Amino acid sequence: MFRCSACAHIQVPSGVALVDGVSIYEAGQLFETDGNQEYYLDEGTLGAARDKLRFIERLVDPDHRLLLDLGASYGHFLSVATGRFESYGVDASAAAVEWGRREFGIRNLVGSLYDLPPGVPARVDVITAWDVIEHLAEPREALARCRERLTTNGWLFMSTPDAGSLMAGVLGRRWYYQDPLQHINLFSRRNLARIVEAAGFSVRETRYFGRQYKVNYILNRLRYLTGGAARPLFNALMRLPEGVRSAHVTIKLHDVMGMAAQRR
Repeated sequence: MFRCSACAHIQVPSGVALVDGVSIYEAGQLFETDGNQEYYLDEGTLGAARDKLRFIERLVDPDHRLLLDLGASYGHFLSVATGRFESYGVDASAAAVEWGRREFGIRNLVGSLYDLPPGVPARVDVITAWDVIEHLAEPREALARCRERLTTNGWLFMSTPDAGSLMAGVLGRRWYYQDPLQHINLFSRRNLARIVEAAGFSVRETRYFGRQYKVNYILNRLRYLTGGAARPLFNALMRLPEGVRSAHVTIKLHDVMGMAAQRR
């Protein structure tokens, strides 16, 4: 991993991890290992999706109706957005797409921004990319593609870890979003705004997101991230009563930023 001392941008030049020649997203392993399934399928994901929808509704005019969700995963955001928008989603994981279509009845399709499947409108009013840009090898190209797909005065909404946050600075090398298997571009608020503006957008608002997590998921992630001598401690904590481990805790550490930008 390389970090720019001037702007705090972090990059993994080797790109996203591969499994048998395909990305970990296409292989499905990202969603199924290290407790991630508990994160993606927990009801806290729906709560976070509703928070993001409120963010959009506060800024977007009612006549903006078409929405495309990039990296839609299991489709939780699509499921809450469909009541307000005519919504479409794409994701590289066939397993996640199938789960969302089955459980939510949403229009989620296997594909990507670079290879949109048939049925997705050529241009939309709103593009959402929640926790996506940190996974992309060429974020500038992705932003340019988003602009091409948006209608006049269309909106782009994103969320991504903030590498310039206080928490990132305090934890340094141990900041939990430094995951070189999948997070290959990490931005600060300033350098993300700079490339968004350079791509032909005007940044309208930046905010921070929190969400609810199960205690069990938090313990699993800490056990995975710390390893070594600390692992026996978390193994012991995993034996806490089921009622404790299934409880939800709200965490907002101001190191996951949301950005709203409008096409110029």
